[in-house]
Amino acid sequence: MRWDAMRWHVVAPRLAAGLASLVLLGGCSAGATPALTPALASPSASPLPTSTPSPSSVALATATGSPSDSLVGHAVTTLADSGLRVRSEPRVSDDSHMEEPPLPVGTKVYVIDGPVSASGYAWYQVVPLTSRTLPSGWVASASRDGEPWIAASDFDCPPLPTDVRSLASLPPGVGLACFPRVPITIQARLISCNCDADGAWYTPSWFFLGSGGPNLLVEPGVTRAPPNFADWFVLNLDPAGEHPDVPPVGKVVQATGIFDHPAAASCTRTEMDGKPAPTQGCRLEFAVTRLLVLEP
Repeated sequence: MRWDAMRWHVVAPRLAAGLASLVLLGGCSAGATPALTPALASPSASPLPTSTPSPSSVALATATGSPSDSLVGHAVTTLADSGLRVRSEPRVSDDSHMEEPPLPVGTKVYVIDGPVSASGYAWYQVVPLTSRTLPSGWVASASRDGEPWIAASDFDCPPLPTDVRSLASLPPGVGLACFPRVPITIQARLISCNCDADGAWYTPSWFFLGSGGPNLLVEPGVTRAPPNFADWFVLNLDPAGEHPDVPPVGKVVQATGIFDHPAAASCTRTEMDGKPAPTQGCRLEFAVTRLLVLEP
């Protein structure tokens, strides 16, 4: 998600097949301190766990081989000295615009889709693991002459988030890469957001602006949206989860949720005046499956 100064506005996606970008109050914040290695995230992952595993049990099955080998579900590092160009679509064409800035050499990203062969390249859809400001989208894995532009890489994950700040400050790909379907529980205050929104949207719709929202989760002692978006995040409330019928706005709550929610497997994204298209974007969203009120 990306955020602007005064209003919430859904802008052009960082990921061609699916990331809805939201804009509201605030700037950027650095991620947490690395501590472990990431997990292989798959749309066919196992059902929701009944207990929270230790973060130390999360490990990456690192991909090997040439860039033409499948790298989906793995961390990779960019190799292009002049920066690796990110595109909105997996091709070189008028409808595939170039994102800014290019990914600097050594940037670690997580691969969520691909490869797609087009325009003489093999394209992978990637999302940043170390930055909230670098773009997501489609990158070519190698030049037409075979010079590799990405390579499989290890990535040190942060500790499992335990509060609003540590959860909200995760770079876009970290939740899916490091904690797929791992329950994360935090305490927060639920506040409403008097925001307008337009642009593309997800189906199921609760991945887009939450259920009964838009509502925000902030630190328990806060009563209005902080100026820094790393201090809050949107409540994407699973309608089939355990929660009050009416969102307890203004109350301190205990929220438990996951990345890579099972419903994300059938997620679609619809552009303005467009048709629904399958997307990986919902897998990147933190879906709240349990919301308990902690104060009367």
